[in-house]
Amino acid sequence: MEIDRLSGGVIPLIFLVAMGTASAESVDPQQHVDEQKVQGQETLPPLRNKRTDLPTEAKASFELSAADRERIAERNRKATSGAPLTIGLLQRVDTAIAVGETGGEALTVHRDAESGLTTYTAKLDIEEAAGARVLLKPTNLPADAVISVFNDAGDTTQYRVGSGERFWTNTVTGSSVYVEIETAANAAEDAGVRIEAAMLIDGGSRAFCETNPSCIQDGSCHTQREWPAIDKARKAVAHINFIEDGWGYICSGALLADTDDDTTIPYFLTADHCVNDPDVAATVETWFNYKTPFCNAGCPPILPATASTLGATLLQHSAVDDHSLLALDEMPPADAWYLGWTSDPVAGADGTLAFRISHPNGSPQTYSAYRIDRGTSPTDYCATKTMSRGRFIVSRSLAGATDGGSSGAPLILGDGRVVGQLFGLCGYSVDDVCDFDSNVTMDGAFANYFDEVAQWLSPNEDGLPLTVQKLGTGEGLVRSSVDDGSDTAETSAAATAALLGSEPVEQSEWPWQAALKITTWRINGKWTCSGSVIAPTWILTAAHCIVDDIDERYNTVAPANIQVRTGSDHFEYGGQTSSVKRIVKHPEFDPITRDHDIALLELKSPVYVHPVRPVTWEREPTLACPGIMGAVTGWSDTDVCGQSSVVLSKVDTSIEDPDICRSAYGSTSITGNMLCTSSLIEDDTLCQEDDGAPLVVDNGRGGYTQAGIVSWGNSCETPDAPTVYTRLAPHVEWMEYVTGDDLSSDVGPGVIDCGSNCISQFAKDTLVTLTATAIPGSVFAGWDGACAGTESTCDVTMTQALNVKAMFNSAKLGARSCSN
Repeated sequence: MEIDRLSGGVIPLIFLVAMGTASAESVDPQQHVDEQKVQGQETLPPLRNKRTDLPTEAKASFELSAADRERIAERNRKATSGAPLTIGLLQRVDTAIAVGETGGEALTVHRDAESGLTTYTAKLDIEEAAGARVLLKPTNLPADAVISVFNDAGDTTQYRVGSGERFWTNTVTGSSVYVEIETAANAAEDAGVRIEAAMLIDGGSRAFCETNPSCIQDGSCHTQREWPAIDKARKAVAHINFIEDGWGYICSGALLADTDDDTTIPYFLTADHCVNDPDVAATVETWFNYKTPFCNAGCPPILPATASTLGATLLQHSAVDDHSLLALDEMPPADAWYLGWTSDPVAGADGTLAFRISHPNGSPQTYSAYRIDRGTSPTDYCATKTMSRGRFIVSRSLAGATDGGSSGAPLILGDGRVVGQLFGLCGYSVDDVCDFDSNVTMDGAFANYFDEVAQWLSPNEDGLPLTVQKLGTGEGLVRSSVDDGSDTAETSAAATAALLGSEPVEQSEWPWQAALKITTWRINGKWTCSGSVIAPTWILTAAHCIVDDIDERYNTVAPANIQVRTGSDHFEYGGQTSSVKRIVKHPEFDPITRDHDIALLELKSPVYVHPVRPVTWEREPTLACPGIMGAVTGWSDTDVCGQSSVVLSKVDTSIEDPDICRSAYGSTSITGNMLCTSSLIEDDTLCQEDDGAPLVVDNGRGGYTQAGIVSWGNSCETPDAPTVYTRLAPHVEWMEYVTGDDLSSDVGPGVIDCGSNCISQFAKDTLVTLTATAIPGSVFAGWDGACAGTESTCDVTMTQALNVKAMFNSAKLGARSCSN
């Protein structure tokens, strides 16, 4: 069947701005013939099912109606550039195949006396859809049970049960789809498979290949004479489809090589606006080598082996430059190529030629060529200041074009090295993808986010990444511990943050730093404050930063008057800017004494930087007592290339006995909710604006934890005077109450103890023990990836970058999730 769809205080400072530019890294395209197996949900090779004793009636029926098609079309009409193409919608159902069930017209049962295996087969009717994916939930099946999904043509895909977590199947075509369980006769009485939903793919509304814009060119019509690396790109780029919030989408992406010649890990680059959530990544289905058999041959049907891999792990992503790095859960085809890359900036390299293979509207591979355009202003064409040159590459189309479904496809140099991935078009005629004069193409710049993905693509043996994702309908914690008896464990566990006498460092070493620009009043003659990211949508700062004290009424400023910038070394530009949704001051904040000088800002959208955790009651005695050294990051005026600039800066401090501050400011001024520090440097020629800034200390696990917030104290005229901070330990419970987040768990190198997507680094050959603990109301269901089984602990040895999935399910009967 052919498919139509696929179709405050101021403190002396040390600058954090790097003195010089790190040398660029570069990798050439690679092909790995002898791949190592990727651990995870195991999909067995497609086969032809020759069964004849099939059900005659359906367990459940699905139909993609004309109204459904119109809803899909309407979503795409309203979609803006930088949005994935919608190609299907979810329909729910509530039925099951139960082991022990007797046969009937809607279920056949076959028992093999020789093997002792029993098969249970149910039929699903799929009407008016070009294809479907089915959401299955195994229940108490043995680990060696096999689930098969096939059609009347016998095209079959089989799945090992693994941890028993629900999963979306590969795409299957046909009006009848069969779900079959093969298991031993002694399976548990309540074992079976729940059929929870189907994603119906729209293919009946238009023959998309025939109606693609005329400028879209078949990739099979181009050769190495035009682009030397085109054959490698053809075997690296894939069409992907995925499921989120009840809708099916398509994008493009490609395999990336890494610098470790001893391993083969299927890293996959796409756009953040395509995949930016771990649950969505788990639904990703790739189609490699989906192309026409010859030039202008037309759209091929979905063949049995079209789907190449199922499932992925989200490693790192950011909306700032619209990138998303995944690790596929299964190996791609044996002849796949892994594209090279370069961290050398090309956004300003006017005239550079670049190329692309993509899947517009779900078409087979198409070709397009570009010339990077230095003279075009992305601000003018995109009508926004957030898509600046450097974060994005601006180019003009020379041949071919992209369309919905091309998002995430790599921008590739002639030699096969990736320099970016597709965001979309900007310009004055974006509805016409063939209007090359009025539009420009925008790609997220690989060089801009290379530092964020380098731990995977250019791994260091002293810090190999271990990624843990928590999936399922329940909640739980995953914590790591290191075998103290191993040679590498001591190094990893003893790694401490370089706080004193450090060289200038980049903002990436203090990723939680936030700049607050308040537009209605001044503090210390400046419209500035600092803050720290403690969760994706929460900024921690001082309460006095968000009250207007000009008339001594101390009114809270409006959220609309605060701009938050994260991910940048500069106060005025770079990184990600965010709007504030609401402000929550501590209810006992006293603007006169500055007791409880703490506030939380909830953002309208998440920021994509690593958060910092507060010091808790339990750990404060060892981490934040007098004599402990720490660091404060803030913002300072300096001269850059003859121009004044406000840049990120740091000062080293020492936590002092509160009596030091009482002696300086009066015995009644310092409460139990405050900390006292003194500066460790004497140079007062440069000063750091620090109101609301984080005081961080070594967390004992190779990272940092926040002990305080700059509240009040010294000035540049009195650098020897101590500084007073809001003490965080007494306020953590209030912070967790307001945010609803677990802020007591650590984050940072050498520790996994955080939210849904946890990443840490360990030295090569370190033995790491992961322990999963379900919260009340949830149960731990098991591991996938580098871990397996249902025991609550798992040991992994860091021979390379590893990915682990921990499954937590709700203990409540009937709990379901579909966006999975």
